[in-house]
Amino acid sequence: MRYSHLVQKYIEKLYDGVCTIIEYEQQEGVINNTIEVVKQKNVSCRLSYESVKNVERTEKASNDNQIIKLFLSPNVDIKEGSKVIVTQEKETNSYICAGKPLVYGSHKEIVLELEKRYA
Repeated sequence: MRYSHLVQKYIEKLYDGVCTIIEYEQQEGVINNTIEVVKQKNVSCRLSYESVKNVERTEKASNDNQIIKLFLSPNVDIKEGSKVIVTQEKETNSYICAGKPLVYGSHKEIVLELEKRYA
């Protein structure tokens, strides 16, 4: 068994969430010519949060930015700009794949942004 395969099995034991991967495809006759298409469901994953303090301060407080990363199997196909709905620890949120996935032998790492919702 290859070393990276052993590492992948260990990392996947840490996955405590599931996600649905949705891509936008063009279709004529609909508003904005795009529809959401579910590409994969119930994909094992893990979210990681990191707070980064900006040096810049305002009158009220310093600005904090949160980096959200999604970890999943390197075999999962996910494109930049995809919508990802993640359920982890009984909480479900919708995100947008903000960048190109980083692919390692043992896992795939993707920076996400919380999907903006308009009222």
